[in-house]
Amino acid sequence: MSQITQEDALSQADALVVEALREAEARCAVLGQYVNECDRTGSRNTAWSAALRELRGLQARRAGLLRRHSLIQEALECPVGDSVTKTTLPPVPDRGALRTQRQVQIWPRRRS
Repeated sequence: MSQITQEDALSQADALVVEALREAEARCAVLGQYVNECDRTGSRNTAWSAALRELRGLQARRAGLLRRHSLIQEALECPVGDSVTKTTLPPVPDRGALRTQRQVQIWPRRRS
């Protein structure tokens, strides 16, 4: 069994991500046309709702694939042995103080 280099593995991963992106974008285009057609004709039904849910899910998947593709491209551009982590990372943004939540129960008034 032959050894695969890191660069070859990244190239293969990149090709798979690019293919998955093409498929997701093609499906998004089809679903987008269907949703737009239903909106145009005013026929919002269960099939429209299902298509919209699937479209939103595919858009989230596409966003994840784009991030993955970007990371793979960065790794391919970085020569083996170089470490991009030698530079200091920016500080974590302040998310603000955590807010506590309180549940309030409202009881109906008694009529006298």
